[in-house]
Amino acid sequence: MQIYKYVIKISKFAVMKKITFLFLLSSILFSSCETDFTVNADWKEVTVVYGLLDQSQEKQYIRINKAFLGNENAYVMASVADSINYNPNNLEVKIEKLSASGNVLATKILTDTIMFKEDGLFSVEENIIYVFDTDNFLNEEKEYKLTITNLVSGNIISSQTKLIHNLSLMSAFNNSAYKMGFYSQSGDFSNTTIEWTHSKNAAIYQMTLFVNYTEYGADTIVKTVQKVYPIIEYDGNPNMSQQITGEEFFNLLAYNIPSSTTVNRRINNLDILFSVGTADLNTYINLNEPPTGIVQERDLFTNIDGGIGLFTARYNKMQENIFLTTTTKEAIATHLDSLNFIFP
Repeated sequence: MQIYKYVIKISKFAVMKKITFLFLLSSILFSSCETDFTVNADWKEVTVVYGLLDQSQEKQYIRINKAFLGNENAYVMASVADSINYNPNNLEVKIEKLSASGNVLATKILTDTIMFKEDGLFSVEENIIYVFDTDNFLNEEKEYKLTITNLVSGNIISSQTKLIHNLSLMSAFNNSAYKMGFYSQSGDFSNTTIEWTHSKNAAIYQMTLFVNYTEYGADTIVKTVQKVYPIIEYDGNPNMSQQITGEEFFNLLAYNIPSSTTVNRRINNLDILFSVGTADLNTYINLNEPPTGIVQERDLFTNIDGGIGLFTARYNKMQENIFLTTTTKEAIATHLDSLNFIFP
């Protein structure tokens, strides 16, 4: 899911770069002063938090790290697990479910776990994530407070978020006979518009189309190609939509499935994933887009009290097993004949 990807690629390097920039600026401003000073001032704890609550998932994950500054090369320090991770025994991490008046209705204490991380600048030895089971704890009508207490330093970090309400899709999806068409009987491409109703607390939407097909050769393999559509920002209109054009649908197959004379293929069905994010997530994404101008520095967005980072919500909804019209499947076999799709 693409909205989520903007967040799980945690910007610890951006935090490190920001700190480095501030110290470089200080050295420039005071370079003419004769008094000696230490660039690395007394250490101050800076907690970096990233978490997205999503009631559509079975488990919820919160990433908690510490910003760091030292005398070593930054790349060297980043590769050491202790530079970026807290000792989990030193942290109490909890999520509280709040009533409309702010009273605590229930509490979840998070446990730490190790998750796989691809090799990169930062240490992969202990990729610590804090987790709790969703169960019936997350309710879209309630607000949730994250509290992180450092049992050694006594520092308390907190943030609150509301959840995104369920996504209401177009009524055609409730009809088992509904089929999508991208080619008309008159021999032209046709378009399909997917519609849904705005979800409360949502600010951005993104749709991903999956085309599932079976490949018959030495082995029978089910494969998928996908297209991620641009993010749509909520503009106050409760009626949301995303168009899938016939031309782009056929191009998706033509450019992502290799031609073959040794296999046959058959279209199975389509799946559509709807990914929804809050206004805070939208702000975070916008501020972390790659810079295109001369000025490379950017504002640091945070909604964490006592630390930096992002704690907010997202929501995912998958509409599965959508079938294509007979006319569309026949056109795929005819016009994309090098792909060897079977019809009927």
